[in-house]
Amino acid sequence: MLNASSLLTALQSFLQRRGVEVEQLQTDPAMRVMIDWFRGGPLDVLDASTKADVLVYRYGGWSEGCATGFKVSLLRRITQTGADGKDTDWYAGVTLLFEPARYASMGSFSTTSADWPSLDAFLRAIESSPAFKASRDTAPMGVMVESGGMR
Repeated sequence: MLNASSLLTALQSFLQRRGVEVEQLQTDPAMRVMIDWFRGGPLDVLDASTKADVLVYRYGGWSEGCATGFKVSLLRRITQTGADGKDTDWYAGVTLLFEPARYASMGSFSTTSADWPSLDAFLRAIESSPAFKASRDTAPMGVMVESGGMR
């Protein structure tokens, strides 16, 4: 059964097999490893209740209390329909956190792989985004593998 933990475990296993050191990732390699994970095919935990399996690229400012940053994320979102007929979105992916001053004029943005005719077009859209261009050669303040679920 799919849940936040099983999806995160699948991503972490993939990263281990590839020898990826998450804390050393920068924007370009992070995006490419997530696309490779997605291209690797369906996960064992997907079943008939799976409604969608897409990548979500998003970026924007982040603030929590007095802490601020600018996040660039590529997440895999799997939507499943429960026995109650309600959809749940499960997420797992890589998020890079940057010092926010350089990105202050940049608004938030989000797009999914389903919006593009192919994964190659989706990758080109990521590479042409202002956040990708600005962060490509910049070491992030932090990198995390994250997961979650939303109903």
